[in-house]
Amino acid sequence: MSWARIASAAQLAAALAVVLRILFASADPLAYTDEQTYEQTTYTAPVSSTENDSDIYRVPTKPLNLSSHGITSTTIELSWAEPDYANGIISGYRIYYMHSNYTNVQMYRTDEYDGPVIEFLLKELEPYTEYKIWVKAYTWKNEGEPSDHIIRRTDISGPSAPLILNVTCPTHDSVYIQWARPNLFWGSIDYYFINYRIENDNRYEEIELMTEKSHLESAMIIPNLTMNSVYEIVVRGGTRSAIDNRLIIRGEGSAPQKVRGIRDCNRAPPGVICACLAVMLMITSFVLWKKCFHTAYYFLDYPPRNVPTLQEWENSEQDGERTAVAIQKFVQHVASLHADGDIGFSKEYEFIQSESGKFTAENSQYVENKAKNRYLNILAYDHTRVQLLSCGGGPPKKGHDYVNANYIDGWQRTRAYIGTQGPLPPTFDGFWRMVWEQRVSIVVMITNLVERGRKKCDMYWPKKGSETYGYIQVTLLREDVMATYTIRTLQIRHMKVKKRKNGVNMGERIIWQYHYTGWPDHGVPEHPLPVLSFIRKSSNANPPDAGPIVVHCSAGVGRTGTYIVIDAMLKQAKCKNEVNVFGFLKHIRTQRNFLVQTEEQYVFIHHALQEAIESGETNIEANNLLEYVQDMLNPNNANTDAWNNLEAQYKVPFCGTKQTAHSKFSLFVDVTFKIAFSW
Repeated sequence: MSWARIASAAQLAAALAVVLRILFASADPLAYTDEQTYEQTTYTAPVSSTENDSDIYRVPTKPLNLSSHGITSTTIELSWAEPDYANGIISGYRIYYMHSNYTNVQMYRTDEYDGPVIEFLLKELEPYTEYKIWVKAYTWKNEGEPSDHIIRRTDISGPSAPLILNVTCPTHDSVYIQWARPNLFWGSIDYYFINYRIENDNRYEEIELMTEKSHLESAMIIPNLTMNSVYEIVVRGGTRSAIDNRLIIRGEGSAPQKVRGIRDCNRAPPGVICACLAVMLMITSFVLWKKCFHTAYYFLDYPPRNVPTLQEWENSEQDGERTAVAIQKFVQHVASLHADGDIGFSKEYEFIQSESGKFTAENSQYVENKAKNRYLNILAYDHTRVQLLSCGGGPPKKGHDYVNANYIDGWQRTRAYIGTQGPLPPTFDGFWRMVWEQRVSIVVMITNLVERGRKKCDMYWPKKGSETYGYIQVTLLREDVMATYTIRTLQIRHMKVKKRKNGVNMGERIIWQYHYTGWPDHGVPEHPLPVLSFIRKSSNANPPDAGPIVVHCSAGVGRTGTYIVIDAMLKQAKCKNEVNVFGFLKHIRTQRNFLVQTEEQYVFIHHALQEAIESGETNIEANNLLEYVQDMLNPNNANTDAWNNLEAQYKVPFCGTKQTAHSKFSLFVDVTFKIAFSW
């Protein structure tokens, strides 16, 4: 069968009804043969012409046989075959990959390959993330049909660096090392690798240690070391590959730490030794030990004894020593504590008070340190205090490593916070040294500079421009003032650090100060929702690889402890659907004295958690606020009237409070107040 191209668009002809995959490139007669025709059968169909040949230019069909090969934590190797019909000259391919409803694309040009099978390395992917992948060929005109999609998950990445907590020499030829689990990991930490070498040696020795996956801290003793030698120690975690179970993917190494073994001091001759000689020998041994054993600023001199750890608290909680309350029963639990004039709260708080204050704080009472304490009775426990690093890198001089601050555990994270006092002018330098040395990203301030006519905190940041505190320069970059808090963006610059790595100035960092300004001068806030919103925003802003969140008020105990308990319990509720305010506060009271300073603050913690459990996440984008309120007031959006819609949103923080018909207006004001403070 054959037909001629129509010279005029007005003319029509009968032709075979088939789909023509051809380009009208000339005016010559065009022919098409259909192998499915039958003899003695007439086929007719209308055929029309066009003056624009590109209108019927077809795009490529789908690429074939899309598959993957090598997969790492950030790459997937792909291959596919050319389309059956190019329908023109293929310029290249677009590789689409989607995860979490977000689609990205990478380009691949045809001049980069030679052959019918194309290979491409998909890069810059996220570890342990599932991707939906498909490919399209494209010509100068448009993209073609998509290939069949495949779904692949990238491999896990290695854990972040562990934090070495303690290095000591229990004997002359061994070292005890203790470290905290990495903050960031995928799945679990399956192994630890402890690498050690004599300083300046090119070869590391390695110890492989299988882990207890639930442990937040680990420790071991490295034996058979050479006495009086300086050793460098690095710890890193490892996780089994999700692609190949035989492969262990190693993570980042901890900062190398150096330690010198104890010198082999001469022993006293046998016989009778007088008491004074024994005392002198003990003093001499101590001095020699201090000279020979240099540790980093955050090490403890000896493994801690008789101090409960976060792991011990969690284990005791599982054993029933401190019973957690399921969030489904928490409202009822709070009501029971309120019964009989809040007798339940009083008994719990009195018990916590009676168990506190059994730890030493000798460093806070040294003559050279007393002026660094804002309050005479608010001291830093010795076993958890933050120790500043010596400026010269050696052992710090007495009093030069002191700041009134303590490490405080969080939910499933040791040393999640640093609780400290509001800085004094003599302690500005130490405060910013602590922020730098502890890799702090978030500073939380819960006090005004002056309250009730009394100075509660000194202004330790620049009002504008830059100020230098010791060798830390602080620059105010931005200040965002909200209804109940202010966010300040600060750049800190270490004047003695000039190193650059991968184009990044290692001597500069950005930190954020979250300053809550809505706490009343006396008592606790009337509404917990603004406090909840502030805690969520400030806590969520802390990067996973950053150091502890620094929290301070005036003394660094009352409001500071309130913030820490609420934040930790919100995380426990999210993770385990239960909270244990009593047990957690009892635990962190062993780390800094007087945390949650009053019974009123203890009650407020429960009200805030009750609000969080009942109301859930109440954040509303600012541009949606008006629409949200109008929707609640619209009686047509449900089978109830507008007031019932408001009451569904309204959560009364105090158990037993009832709303009446006469309180409709105040109800509206309270609900609107709560919404307005949630964004």
